Amino acid sequence: MLETPQPFNVIAAAVVIIGLAAVSFFIWQAIATSNIFQKGATLYSQKDYPGAEAAFRQVMQRQRSNDMVRLLLGNALMAQGKLDEAIDVFRELIDSSPKNVDGYVRLAEALIEQGNLEAAMTILQELIRCHPQNTEVPWQVGRILSKHGSLEKAIASYQQLAKDHPEQAIFHLNLANILMAQGNVDEATKEYQAAIRLNIKKPEAYWYLGDALTQQGKPDAALAIWREGIRYYPNDTVAQSRIRQTLKEQGKLG
Repeated sequence: MLETPQPFNVIAAAVVIIGLAAVSFFIWQAIATSNIFQKGATLYSQKDYPGAEAAFRQVMQRQRSNDMVRLLLGNALMAQGKLDEAIDVFRELIDSSPKNVDGYVRLAEALIEQGNLEAAMTILQELIRCHPQNTEVPWQVGRILSKHGSLEKAIASYQQLAKDHPEQAIFHLNLANILMAQGNVDEATKEYQAAIRLNIKKPEAYWYLGDALTQQGKPDAALAIWREGIRYYPNDTVAQSRIRQTLKEQGKLG
């Protein structure tokens, strides 16, 4: 029987030891980085923004690709009024992660706070182009721009999308959402109804149409819409809650 040469055994053992050491090192690095991140998050929640900034910068040095840390770092900088630095961080974030909606939103808010509404509008238009089917974007854009009376361009973008894709329910839903942010309840109602006619696969279309009808003083029509939604989504607790609240306001629920 042949025996394994002793030098080979020594080399194999050395390779295993080195491998284990490398794994241990990376595990230790990951734990250390996680601890620093948790420290930064705690300091941020305590409104110690300079301390949070320092912690997040340490994490960034270890994990350049961590989008969450970059977003929180930008937020900590904004909280300190370091707008130029925050803007640079948010631009890096959307450059490295174009799908990060929060990055666009925070960049736009930083630009507005800096007094650059036009640049913010450009960023929000880019956000709409990059995420035309994201149903949260209209609310975010509406929330930001409604404070400055500048919703027209954003609404025009969604109107064009609905016009270009008349058979796609999602574009009617998004147009309705931003019209609601503008306070244009009548037109929003029409777009919600269009989305539902096109078999939108999102229960919020029924929620918001009911809300719009309620604002128009049509609670019974709202109840009918929410009940219709529940037929498609029987576990929809949001619609169920709206129905209970409306019935209670009507004195029909004890």
